[in-house]
Amino acid sequence: MRFYKRMAPIKVLSFDLDDTLYDNVPVMAAAEAWLLRALRDDYPESTLLGEASLAAIKRRLIAEQPALAHDVSACRRRVLTEGLLQQGVAPERAGELAERFYQGFIDERGKITVPEATHRVLTALKDKYLLAVITNGNMPLERTELASYFEIVLKAGPDGRMKPAPDLFQRLAEQAGVSLSEILHIGDHINTDVAGAVHSGCQAVWLNDNGRTEADLQCLPQVALTRLEQLTELL
Repeated sequence: MRFYKRMAPIKVLSFDLDDTLYDNVPVMAAAEAWLLRALRDDYPESTLLGEASLAAIKRRLIAEQPALAHDVSACRRRVLTEGLLQQGVAPERAGELAERFYQGFIDERGKITVPEATHRVLTALKDKYLLAVITNGNMPLERTELASYFEIVLKAGPDGRMKPAPDLFQRLAEQAGVSLSEILHIGDHINTDVAGAVHSGCQAVWLNDNGRTEADLQCLPQVALTRLEQLTELL
């Protein structure tokens, strides 16, 4: 644990999800692999869609509609629909198939493994603070064992632009009825989590559990931790 700045009084703890409360790398790899298998095997209309073609469609759509970059769910649905339309699928059928593929992807996306340490930390903190989630991703939290810990869940897209934009932090302050400075945000990413929180007026904890150096930081958090369990020592 390393302290950088004095901490002010805290009322709300907001958490990033992916790679903060669980390891997201194998989850995303499995979900993406499932999607590519489904496109290849499940419906004749989708067999020509692959990783490269979907990536090209995504780049074009975001260039044409930059707001899609802030909503991963809407973007994935649009990419799948556009890919199917390019294969000659009728619009209604393309929308139906895209939604099936998307829902299957989300089912895989929710198959996270939550470490016991995460359960211990959240259990210890939930009676002392209001716990919230601020995420840029689309992990279906409500389908997982993490759901019961959090009173407020905010996702980029439906609730505002992606971190490090201030939208989600500001909305959390409004919904929780606190000032931004009374929010302590915990996350692993030096830009979306640390810089996003600090520049929005919140306090920040950097979960540096992968050995990055201070030189990587764009701005200083209040504290850096090497293990999530250190939160219970801090708070």
